[in-house]
Amino acid sequence: MKKQKRFFNYIIPIALMGFLLIGCAKETTTRVDTTSNATTQTAIAADEVTLNNEFDLFVDDAIAVLSNHNATLTGAYPPDSVSPGLIEITYNDKTVFNSTKTRLGADSMHFNPAIPWSTPGATATLSFGDQLNAGYEVNFESNNPVTSVRLNGILTIINQSGGLLQNLASGDSIVVILKGSLTYTFNDNAATIVYYPFNVCQIRSIKNVGGVFIASTFGDTAIGGYQKVCNWGLDRFANTYYTSINTVVVQNISNANLAYNPISGVKNIQGISEPILCAFGVNSAGNVITSGIPFGQYISWYNNGGGANAVVPYYY
Repeated sequence: MKKQKRFFNYIIPIALMGFLLIGCAKETTTRVDTTSNATTQTAIAADEVTLNNEFDLFVDDAIAVLSNHNATLTGAYPPDSVSPGLIEITYNDKTVFNSTKTRLGADSMHFNPAIPWSTPGATATLSFGDQLNAGYEVNFESNNPVTSVRLNGILTIINQSGGLLQNLASGDSIVVILKGSLTYTFNDNAATIVYYPFNVCQIRSIKNVGGVFIASTFGDTAIGGYQKVCNWGLDRFANTYYTSINTVVVQNISNANLAYNPISGVKNIQGISEPILCAFGVNSAGNVITSGIPFGQYISWYNNGGGANAVVPYYY
């Protein structure tokens, strides 16, 4: 086993965060604008992208294997059909996306073998982990020291449109509904590893655009007084948050150089004391671009009655 980045394999968290209180009143505290506040806002926005990107990649792997039980996945062993209603993916610590990430853990996919996955409304349950591997871990190898994010929990995926990923003709889409109550942690968040709730309710569409697969994500619930919410829980500072998708979030998942980073879209991270508006797919000056590889996201928020903003780079 490897050194620091394998901390998840040896440390059992001694503190688990409680369940998110649904319907909490909005936090109205106004903080003074300081360097540390800007740093906090930037960290929250960067975590939101990283966590969702790794979740999206995990889900798309599962969609590929549910569509084709012999699918080849980067950074994973061949899928293992344990029984007629159970397939497992085990990640093999190999690099993905320009050697910047390695993945460990497993995915257990439970489904009804009597209902083909191509059937509209077919449902599968995804577990982050199996009997031998707890959870799903992504290590960011180019960071020094190496940092990691880990996901645990159960996710329900519904093939709303029907169809199989490998059979999509140009212009066709497969649309899935994702619902789950998960937990996550980053290995650089504290001396004692703490897991935070990460709840998901979203719609994901994958479209074949001339041989390029474009994924679009929409928020699919109303909660806490907020609309078009795609995920909610606690951020790493233990603040309750709700993330809404104002404008559909788009990813080119055929281009490995993009590493699942959004090429366009707008999210609003709400419920925290200073809500953050995030515009994806910008250059280093914060301007939206329509081609090439984007630098990151442009974030803005109000602090003590005044506006503040920053350009936050993506992780590649």
